[in-house]
Amino acid sequence: METNEQFLRMSDLANFPERKLRTYTSQSGRQKTVTAKSAKRGIVGFSSKHIYKMINENRFPAPIKIDGASLWRLSDINEWIEKHSTSSNDGER
Repeated sequence: METNEQFLRMSDLANFPERKLRTYTSQSGRQKTVTAKSAKRGIVGFSSKHIYKMINENRFPAPIKIDGASLWRLSDINEWIEKHSTSSNDGER
């Protein structure tokens, strides 16, 4: 059986804030540098914490597990976006 299903990770769905370059020094004197990352806006525009909260409240599609990774079907996310964009636009008429 062949499928053309596409999957998304949390990094595709959620917003992530900017992370500045930082250097830490441990008590033993070793330095560790954490690289900088620019802010990223995800597909749904919520933080990962808020997405998981909505999943627990059955207000967002739950992920499926593949080899230990949490993945969302693109079709499920598109359906959720369509459902919520339609309901929010109904009140604007």
